[in-house]
Amino acid sequence: MTKRKGKAQGVVVKAGSISAAEKAASKQPQQEVLAAAPQPSAGAKQTGRKKRRKATKAAASDIVQAEEDDSEEEQDVKGASSATPETALGATVSRPPSPWCDFSDQAEGAALAWLVWPMDPKVFLTEYWEKKPLHLKRGAPDYYHGLFSKEVLDTHIRTNEARYGERINLTRFDADKAEKIDLNPSPRGAAAKAAAVDKAFASGATIQVMHPQQFHLPVRNAMSALERSFGALFGANAYVTPRASQGFAPFFEDVEVFALQLEGAKRWRLHEPPAGEEHPLPRDCSRDFRPDELGDQLLDCVLSQGDLLYFPRGTVHSGTADSSASFSHHLTVSTYQRTSWFSLMEKALSGALERAARESSEFREGLPLNYFNSMGSWHELGTPEAGKKSAGGRAAFLRRFSGLLSRLQEFVDLDGTCDEISVDFMAQRLPPPTAAAASASSQRVSVDDGTLKLDSKVRWVDPSAVRLMVSTDPETSEATVVLFHSCNNDCNRHMCVDTEADEDVGCLRFEAATFLPALRALHGAGAEAVRCSDLPLVEATDRVALCENLIEAGCLELVA
Repeated sequence: MTKRKGKAQGVVVKAGSISAAEKAASKQPQQEVLAAAPQPSAGAKQTGRKKRRKATKAAASDIVQAEEDDSEEEQDVKGASSATPETALGATVSRPPSPWCDFSDQAEGAALAWLVWPMDPKVFLTEYWEKKPLHLKRGAPDYYHGLFSKEVLDTHIRTNEARYGERINLTRFDADKAEKIDLNPSPRGAAAKAAAVDKAFASGATIQVMHPQQFHLPVRNAMSALERSFGALFGANAYVTPRASQGFAPFFEDVEVFALQLEGAKRWRLHEPPAGEEHPLPRDCSRDFRPDELGDQLLDCVLSQGDLLYFPRGTVHSGTADSSASFSHHLTVSTYQRTSWFSLMEKALSGALERAARESSEFREGLPLNYFNSMGSWHELGTPEAGKKSAGGRAAFLRRFSGLLSRLQEFVDLDGTCDEISVDFMAQRLPPPTAAAASASSQRVSVDDGTLKLDSKVRWVDPSAVRLMVSTDPETSEATVVLFHSCNNDCNRHMCVDTEADEDVGCLRFEAATFLPALRALHGAGAEAVRCSDLPLVEATDRVALCENLIEAGCLELVA
């Protein structure tokens, strides 16, 4: 890896304040770039984680000035660029609906557009995703209104059994010792008492709230929409920190991080990690770092209510609640853990080796006799005592290994590997909001009363919540269409499911000879309604039976 000089790599983007009238008229808000430093170019049968220089003081002070002196910086940017603010940001035209209030838009990118508004999602994915931090200054304090609040948290602690280490943690960063101090007064699993939490918070402790989507519906709906947009799991934690306090030591994570400032304000300092760490895009979380060992500073900014901060995995981060409010409350949503090419290839090549050994005797043949007389680091040096026999044996060994390695690609089942990963995703993701609501209220549709007729229209509750696969029945060896779905997933266990041990994933099996054309028709319709009678099945009873099974499983819904 090339050694990079200390530069301010982060980007701050500001959107002008938006009045209520402008929101109602869906007008384009005024947007400006505050600071942008250059950057080099995740019949059916029911079954079932180098070296770098320290950042220069000049780079750090430039970033801080961009935050502290908005008016002067705005003038400079306007004068320096001939592009309109909209062009500079690639902004969307109007403020998108909040996904916890309106989940009717099932378009694949709807939640991403809301998450990075007013920036165009294509600009975000091209210029920032997995590359560099971004601070979006929206000037819209109400942007996250109704998503989550300290008041909701306080009520939850007082009326529910929140347990230490499972639902909440209390922590504080000790600047003198340069380390995080765990302040949980009781062991993991013990119930948190409101009085103890209040006392710790008043003494400077940060309250970390784990998996708020498990108990708070607006967060759940937002997370479900994000999982739909990214096709990857999203985790969430909330952090409530008293004024001028810090809860955690600097460290980096193995996920892409979005910090949503719900209440108050927080000052963030982002750095590259110390030399020797896997960077960029590490596969694992880091240890806690001391402030004096951090790498180049990337960004120093104050996140105000309604703002967004994004940073890629591997970005060392630390935050201190700003003194402008009595506390800071932000929600971190994160994604793309183990969703890299490495993760895919690790699984694909492992499976390929197993198939190669099973199907080809070449991979099962024994190694040459005394092969270690020509192989190993000592023999790689080409030592003088190595004779022609040793050299020839080494060359033959290398050729054979290279040939087998080339052949291994023949045994890679890439589609099968992607199917396997997708089933894990289906087993762990949140159910669609409408399916979750029906399950929670025991309102799952029953069609035993003849409600479903041939002229009835049906559609997927959420097309992204269904995964179709073509397989072979292990008992009959007949072609089978397997439909995995997330419609019955338990919201209360989201991000706490071990798929290695838990096989409880929604699954339906259909005879391919009969039902494949109809399932392809439903799949091709996406979110559009399809009339039951139009399904390409010979028997009318099969059309009704197919729809009945999918409705009862929570995958399809009747359309009035």
